[in-house]
Amino acid sequence: MKTVIYLSFITASISFTLTETKLFLPVREWVKRKNAFIGELFSCGYCLGHWMAFAWVAIYQPRLFEAWWLLDYFCTAIAIAWLAAFQWILMCWLMEINRK
Repeated sequence: MKTVIYLSFITASISFTLTETKLFLPVREWVKRKNAFIGELFSCGYCLGHWMAFAWVAIYQPRLFEAWWLLDYFCTAIAIAWLAAFQWILMCWLMEINRK
């Protein structure tokens, strides 16, 4: 369970950094010009978080459930993305408060 929580923090942090910060704005614009689909992916922290969660599960293979391994990995990735989404929303909210 700890691995899933750690991976959700990593997912939220990286997806927020890539999709919301000014530092990566030129990268997001360049990617949008090259490929519209991938560009949209890099503009949506929620979407990027799901793909990152699936990548983390493929690499680290954490298991939350005692089910068929493929279903277990899928559900674990969804759980990581779900937790990361709340953290991402919190970071966006905090950034909005600081901008005012």
